[in-house]
Amino acid sequence: MEHVLNGSELTVWLPERIDTLTAADVEKEIMAICTATPHDGLCLEASSLNYIASSGLRVMIRMAKAEKKFRIANVELSVYSVFETTGFTQIMKVEKALRKIHLEECQRLGIGATGAVYRISPEEIVKVNYNPATDAELEEESRKAKAAFLLGVPTAITFDMVDCGEGRRGVVYETLHSITLGEMLQTHPEEMDEWVEKYVAVLQRLHAIHTDSPVFGKMKDDYFRQAEAALPYLTEEEGRMMMKVAEALPDGDCLVHGDAHPKNIMLQPGEMMWIDMAMMGIGHPVYDLISIAVVLKGLSTEEIAMQMTGMSLDTLRKLDRCFIRHYFHVEKEEDIARYDQLMDVLRLIRSVFMIGNDSPTTQRFRPRLIELARGRFFPQVDRVIEVLKSLV
Repeated sequence: MEHVLNGSELTVWLPERIDTLTAADVEKEIMAICTATPHDGLCLEASSLNYIASSGLRVMIRMAKAEKKFRIANVELSVYSVFETTGFTQIMKVEKALRKIHLEECQRLGIGATGAVYRISPEEIVKVNYNPATDAELEEESRKAKAAFLLGVPTAITFDMVDCGEGRRGVVYETLHSITLGEMLQTHPEEMDEWVEKYVAVLQRLHAIHTDSPVFGKMKDDYFRQAEAALPYLTEEEGRMMMKVAEALPDGDCLVHGDAHPKNIMLQPGEMMWIDMAMMGIGHPVYDLISIAVVLKGLSTEEIAMQMTGMSLDTLRKLDRCFIRHYFHVEKEEDIARYDQLMDVLRLIRSVFMIGNDSPTTQRFRPRLIELARGRFFPQVDRVIEVLKSLV
């Protein structure tokens, strides 16, 4: 039987059948491999297993009792149903095999910094991550989307994780036959006031949801992690100032999207629906203002603006002013100008806290972000903290 040691976990590949005639030999060989290979956990790889008898199930029970950590991985549906029907999925970790998707047969709908979105069928799309190291983040996003849906957040229904080949994983969502709010604002600028009013309303409905669900992490904790990741690129004094701002960020118990710009809202008949829940967490509404500010004020080229938001720089400038008017309920020029300055400070927070991010996009722009931090952020750290306090 093939086997390999991955770190402290020993993986053993099961045969196609474990029946009355073969169960004893299978158990004997697994035990011999375990004895010869020191390990802390055992994974039985079941991708080839297409039949298991009751004698084979008893082998699984004995192995689970013998090991400190035990799981059965990539179990095909017909075999998984046996584990499920007999109650084995309740007493041991049995992982169902992922549905296989052939991306070359699918239409690519969009591309981003870490992955892409493909249409599987008229009713399903799949979000694929290029880097297998981010699969855990993809699973976390799926859990957040499901939990948000159950809390009443209007969002696309999330289905299963799938195998997209070449080590890539994806999450399947229902297809939303609609356009983004960003696309609507770009193509119908004359309707901006009406759409921004709805945008602010759906944002406030999201923030009216209070939760302590463990599925969502605390936004403040996430910013502390980002600050710590940025420290290697900063001086000791700059690091202290970064941590000072992280400490000043507010706590809260409301649901925040974390990346609440118009491209992450789909327009369904009679409803706006949130998508891309990867950064969703628990905190104060100011975290969403930070994410909106960096999009409205922090994009430097037409190409980046269109790719990230579906809007031109000119549309973003108009949206910036319109959003301030509706969100803060101001009309006088001096009031709009004051909040415009506050939003500009917020966008500095998001930009500078990205310095330690390891995405390809951040690696490309890191020198520019460090320059921004040293030119505009660190010299006015006290002002940044004042702005946070005023908005909270």
